[in-house]
Amino acid sequence: MGLNIHLHTFPTLETERLILRQLAATDAQDSFLFLSDEENIRYYDPAPMTRLEQAEKSIERHRRRFAQHEALRWGIILKGENRVIGNGGYSWDADNRLAVLSYILSKHYWNKGIMTEALTAIIQFGFEHIHLHRIEAQVAYPNLASARLLEKLGFQEEGRLRDRQYVNNQFVDERIFALINTNNVDE
Repeated sequence: MGLNIHLHTFPTLETERLILRQLAATDAQDSFLFLSDEENIRYYDPAPMTRLEQAEKSIERHRRRFAQHEALRWGIILKGENRVIGNGGYSWDADNRLAVLSYILSKHYWNKGIMTEALTAIIQFGFEHIHLHRIEAQVAYPNLASARLLEKLGFQEEGRLRDRQYVNNQFVDERIFALINTNNVDE
C-alpha cells in the first residue's frame, strides 16, 4: 500500500487547545510577524522576511503544494483566537512512504507545550491517514530545544551532518532525527 496523499480537502485537526487548519491569504500578516523576527527564525530560515508579500507568497506556495499532492502545512491557531501563531507539516517521498517534518512557532508561545500538542496531531495524522512509515526532521545543532521536542515525541537521532547549515554567520552541524511507524510494517 502506497501513500494515501490524494486528499480532496485539506484536513483540519483539533487538539485540546489548538485548531490546525490550512493557511489562508488572510493569515499573511500573522505569519509575517513570526517569520520576520530574527530570533524566531534563526534555525528555520537563513533570513527573516522583510516584506508582507513574502508571507503571502509562502502561504500560496503551501496551498499550491497541497493541491499538487506534495505536502501538507497546517497553520497553528489557539482555540478562541483566529490568528496563526505558527505552522507545521511535511513534504513527502511517496515511493518510500516517508515525510520530512518542519515547524515554527512564534517565540511568544515557546515553552507552553503548544508545539508538542500540534506535532503530536500532525504525526498521528501522517501515520494513520497517509500511512507514512517514517517521519524525518533535520535540526541545526545549536537548536537544543527542537532536539528535545523531537526526542520527547519519540524521535531518535540517527546521525549528524557536519557543517550542513549556515546559521548566525557560521557553519553548524545538522542532526537527523526519525520516527518509525511500527504499527504498519506489513502494509
